[in-house]
Amino acid sequence: MPTGDADTYLVEAVQRGEPAAWREVIDRYQGRLVSFARRMLAERSDAEDIVQETFLGLLRSLPNYDPNRSLETYLFAILRNKLHDHLRRRPKGQRQSLDQLEPEDTPQAWIDRDTPSGHVASQERLTAQRAALVSGLRQWVEQCTLAGRFQDLIVIEMLVVLGLRNKEVAADLGLTETAVAGIKFRVLEQWRALLQSAPSATEWGEAELARDSTVGRIWREEGVSCLKRSTLGRYLLGVLDEDWNAYIEFHAEQADCDRCHANLADLRSEEQRDAAAHEQLRERCFASSVGFLSQRPG
Repeated sequence: MPTGDADTYLVEAVQRGEPAAWREVIDRYQGRLVSFARRMLAERSDAEDIVQETFLGLLRSLPNYDPNRSLETYLFAILRNKLHDHLRRRPKGQRQSLDQLEPEDTPQAWIDRDTPSGHVASQERLTAQRAALVSGLRQWVEQCTLAGRFQDLIVIEMLVVLGLRNKEVAADLGLTETAVAGIKFRVLEQWRALLQSAPSATEWGEAELARDSTVGRIWREEGVSCLKRSTLGRYLLGVLDEDWNAYIEFHAEQADCDRCHANLADLRSEEQRDAAAHEQLRERCFASSVGFLSQRPG
């Protein structure tokens, strides 16, 4: 079953109050969530506590869950929010890690809190526009990987994730500034073609290819170019070609994708992970949250 379909099935089963489905959600995602939290927290026990709170946050917010958004994206956003709150409570001299979390990028309206029962029409339009934008950008990323256009993908990530300028991108990749400008022009044309149905898409200009732009913010929030777990697994097995390997190394290391870092760390430790500790955390998360299944809003 494709990952998206499996997640939909699990979420629907959890919404029906099925404990087995909830146990499966915890088992599927706890490893990568703990790996993510450990990047910010020195103590594993603190990371496990935050992950436990994350699963509770998911249950509480399920009535507002958008099935068009991947469950992994939703969970990582909740986790980031929990980490931000946790680190904010530290003494001032210990808050330097907060800068890594980019709390201003966390989509507060759909993370771990109730929303008003009715949404104004303008908000609904914004939600639809965002969904169309994310879908189109992901389609473009897929086209790039299928066609082997990894250089285009790396250039865009340097611009919207790392916030580099044309001159810096050119120097890092051994290109001319004219070549970088040409890539940007070509990519914008491709986006316009893919996103004709998205309002204001045809008005996009070079300003959207920057870290502080709408595209840059949504790219990071939604993990637009994050790699499938199966692809990361093949990367670790050494069965991908050189271009794929180079892109994954750039995306995970140079662009410092925290989600892909977490998945890679989880995959690397999967074989060595202490089975008893894994089982203990799963049962702890399950026991502390399964009671909420019978208390979910109607």
